[in-house]
Amino acid sequence: MKLPSITQAVADAQRTFIRFPFVVLDAIIGTACALVLIDYEGPPGPTFLFQVIFAAVLGFPLLTGVAITSEKWKWSKPVSLGAQLMGVVLVALYSMSVPQDLTGAPNIHVFRLVMLAMGLILFAFAVPYLRHQCELGYWNYCKTLLLRILTAYLYTVVLWAGLAIALAALDNLFGVNIPEKRYGELWVFINGIFTTWFFLAGVPEDLESLDAVTDYPKGLKIFSQYILFPLVLVYLVILYAYLGKILLAWDWPQGWVSKLILGFIATGMSALLLLHPIRERTENIWISTASRWFYVIIIPLIVMLFFAVSRRLSEYGITEGRYLAIATGVWLCAIVPYFILSKRKKILFIPTSMCVWAFAVSFGPWGMFAVSENSQVGRLQELLTRNHILVDGRVQSKHDSVTFEATKQISSIISYLSEMHGFDAIQSWFGESLKSDLVGKASAYKDPAHVAKLMGIEYVRVWQASSSGMMVFTADRDGSLAIDGYDHMLRAQHVFSGVPKKEPSEQGISYRIGQDLSKMTVTISRDAKIVDSLSIDLQPLVNKLLADYGKATTDRIPTEKMAIVAVGQTTKVKMFLSSVRVQRHGGESTVVSYDGDIAWAANKKP
Repeated sequence: MKLPSITQAVADAQRTFIRFPFVVLDAIIGTACALVLIDYEGPPGPTFLFQVIFAAVLGFPLLTGVAITSEKWKWSKPVSLGAQLMGVVLVALYSMSVPQDLTGAPNIHVFRLVMLAMGLILFAFAVPYLRHQCELGYWNYCKTLLLRILTAYLYTVVLWAGLAIALAALDNLFGVNIPEKRYGELWVFINGIFTTWFFLAGVPEDLESLDAVTDYPKGLKIFSQYILFPLVLVYLVILYAYLGKILLAWDWPQGWVSKLILGFIATGMSALLLLHPIRERTENIWISTASRWFYVIIIPLIVMLFFAVSRRLSEYGITEGRYLAIATGVWLCAIVPYFILSKRKKILFIPTSMCVWAFAVSFGPWGMFAVSENSQVGRLQELLTRNHILVDGRVQSKHDSVTFEATKQISSIISYLSEMHGFDAIQSWFGESLKSDLVGKASAYKDPAHVAKLMGIEYVRVWQASSSGMMVFTADRDGSLAIDGYDHMLRAQHVFSGVPKKEPSEQGISYRIGQDLSKMTVTISRDAKIVDSLSIDLQPLVNKLLADYGKATTDRIPTEKMAIVAVGQTTKVKMFLSSVRVQRHGGESTVVSYDGDIAWAANKKP
């Protein structure tokens, strides 16, 4: 293979710029903005740079798709440039909805960016062939783009690793000061300039010639036939065995199985799409048979998907993840009849319908964000009303005690709103603003713990955990430690089975752990003589945590609920646990490890 010369590489880069001028400029501008943010280690205040970066991220697939479509559809140069300019205007208008203080804003903006980027990538894959549906040419087009993406990423990783090692060598061998942020800037520069330019240079210029390409990569067949298909069979056996278990026990499917179902369907469809051009060959007739039966086989699994997600919906309402699972199931309900009943069975239908699906779920009152927020606000309103916290549309901080289960559910919803949407939807319930007063952070909201305090409840962040497996209890270290009456503190002790005894350098204290990690013996010494020995049993505390938080892996537990006191003859000890790891199996629990601070003093009333 003849390697291109420097002159040829420069000529190819120039030709790529002439062919994709708006795309290259989009990549350069977006990269420059990202480099500025990294160099200044984050914006000191609101900045339009986030808006430019969002526009650049969406502009790359959109402008690339428009440019390729103009070539495929034989548009004139002015029409092509006009269409790309319209694309620039569209992404610029969208970027105006992105807050300039993005670092303090809810995550909805980033999630919407991901959904729109996915839709625009599918746009670039599908739209050029909507009017020219040569099946073989379209498959070769998709294959070329995918291989080019993988090749560009491989080159990017190797190039960055090599240059990063060179920078490290300058730093360590020659004493040249290389700030850590330079490595991040190098990664952004290579991805933003080299990777995009390299990818664009590999986009076929003569798309019509792809209609006659019949060569099929041997490596691709090996990957699809001997790696992907066996995985599909493994998934199939597991899922149908689980389906049989459900039918025999007549029990609702677990919500987690929805991820496995979607993974199975995605893997199966990918394998069939990769093998599509050779399905009619005599030696590969099994591929056509597998293609027909695959969409029949997944019908019961789609039904199980709806049942699994509906169980979570009934218990916890709609969130973006559950909405996407339901929306994907609805999309599959359109895909399956098409590939079972249609005589055409065009593979273009898959990316085209997915593109429409991605845009449909990203906006409007029917979209994933609006529906999820309304669902969780409705759940929160019902919980607050039932517990007499929300009365006549206003939150009351003084009310009857609230059960711990209700507190967990309320805290969970508050945490969700804080992270994803903010508190605008519930602002009218409160007498004070729920917006943070941070300078330059107009989109930031107050901490969920503060909002819970306004409701008169104790905030605890929780998420569901199984009845067996590892649990982690974590203290809310934003609060202060009650160390009044204690003279000394041993900080940040990590206790696990590999360290049965520890004698810190701090004078006068050591501890030993028994075979059962929940048992600790603390020894106090003065003048090399043991003056007191105390036993600390963590099991009652762990049992209390399991009773209160046993259905959730939890953080932000008040520090006093994670503290334990032991009193000896001359000394008292108080251990503040920052985290406890507990292994649960059925009805038994075992302490695996824990971290904390140990305070001690002369024996006075604790």
